[in-house]
Amino acid sequence: MNPIVSIENIYKKFGKNDVLNGVTINIPKGSICGLVGPNGAGKTTLLRIITSLQKADSGQVNINSCVFSALIEEPALFYELNASQNITQQLILYGLEDECNPKDFLEYVGLEDTKNKKVKHFSLGMKQKLAIAMMVVGNPDLIILDEPMNGLDPQGIISLRNLILRLNKEGVTFLISSHLLYELEKIATDFIFINNGEIISQMTSEEFSNANKGYVQLEVNDTDTFKKAMNELKIPYVEAENSKMNIFSNYTITDLIIKLNSYGCIVTKCFNVENSLEEFFIRLVDDNDK
Repeated sequence: MNPIVSIENIYKKFGKNDVLNGVTINIPKGSICGLVGPNGAGKTTLLRIITSLQKADSGQVNINSCVFSALIEEPALFYELNASQNITQQLILYGLEDECNPKDFLEYVGLEDTKNKKVKHFSLGMKQKLAIAMMVVGNPDLIILDEPMNGLDPQGIISLRNLILRLNKEGVTFLISSHLLYELEKIATDFIFINNGEIISQMTSEEFSNANKGYVQLEVNDTDTFKKAMNELKIPYVEAENSKMNIFSNYTITDLIIKLNSYGCIVTKCFNVENSLEEFFIRLVDDNDK
């Protein structure tokens, strides 16, 4: 499938500082692509270059989309106007004021009951919803969001997450930069990891799951018998502390308990341990920095 965004060999300096150093990535059409990196990694600069808010020193950006929208850093709203008036301004920009009803866009994001309330009195979550409603004007097939969940309360995060998933089902591709990695993990179909201005990995959510499989942790009464059983069964394990053993295999806890019992080894405690995107990213950055 052709990428909706293709970025090749982007370089950007601020003074003597290399902010982006040969960035090359592809954003698959129809994906929810999470851009993951620490502060100062170059995420926002990259998004600004993609959206032509900033110019790269060299390299090329190709966007295979007739209409795309972006929310970089914070929503650009008319704070003295109400939600409907903000949508109207956006419709005028697209020449759609005679064809579309602002109410339809407000209903889509759950802001139909705000009436004449000025945007300056909106919560942060309401402002984010209104910004996305304005972005939907013109039927974009690509939406770029920079830290869209920053400052939102749990209800606001859930609402925004559901809105992104709904739009994606309707064919909208998303490129999302976020520090809330546990939220990205819930929605992203693809991940791009950036550190010190360089792409250190790009993978699908399925590839991430395969590369970041969890493990079973067992606490046993006899570590010598445990090791003998694992070696004979050819099941990989890592010895932790206090009689705890981490087992990396496709065996379930029940299977392992039964097999160990047959050797006379008793499991006293057991856990399924899942690694998070955050843990994976930290390991990835540590390996990259070495």
